[in-house]
Amino acid sequence: MKGVAVVVAVLVVAVLSALAGLTAGINLNPQSTVKFVPDWGSVGDWVSGIGALLAVIASLYMVQRSERFQLERDREQLMLVQEPDLAWLTLRIGCSGLRACAVKDIRVSHGKNHRSLKHDFTPKYKDALPCKLDPGESIEFHWSNAELKPIVSLVRSLGLKSLEGLYFEVVTGISVHRYALDESTIDVLKEGADAFGITLLDDGAPPF
Repeated sequence: MKGVAVVVAVLVVAVLSALAGLTAGINLNPQSTVKFVPDWGSVGDWVSGIGALLAVIASLYMVQRSERFQLERDREQLMLVQEPDLAWLTLRIGCSGLRACAVKDIRVSHGKNHRSLKHDFTPKYKDALPCKLDPGESIEFHWSNAELKPIVSLVRSLGLKSLEGLYFEVVTGISVHRYALDESTIDVLKEGADAFGITLLDDGAPPF
């Protein structure tokens, strides 16, 4: 919007400068041309014209502002909060935008490979997904002690050489939102892997 206002202002200044230059040039050289003094109008005409111009600029601003607000309403916004602790992991998914979110799945991914966590939920979360989150609502998933083993096993099944580039993915009805694993979350998975005797990285040994 600022760019539009600047362009309009530059055009107005350019036109006024051209008219002033034309008037001065003709009047200062009467021997080479006919003396010409344009009718610049009254002060009221100028005030009316400037008011109309400002009204157009204000209208353009309101239209663009309305479009931005509509895009904000239509854009799906999710947040994923990771709350790891010793032998404990909590994932909280929240709808942080103005549009309701339909959460269908949670996955662990690396590159183009991913594994769903939904199929390894404990009984208390078996029917948690899919779910609809209205703006401001959230849902939490907790894994503790032995419940961490499915996540550790899924990471191992990705066949990784490094834990860099490891993500949680939240799958909705219209998009896939990716969130890098926090260092503290990776530490909890490493501790779980040691406890379960599972190697997180692919070293050529059998997965389990």
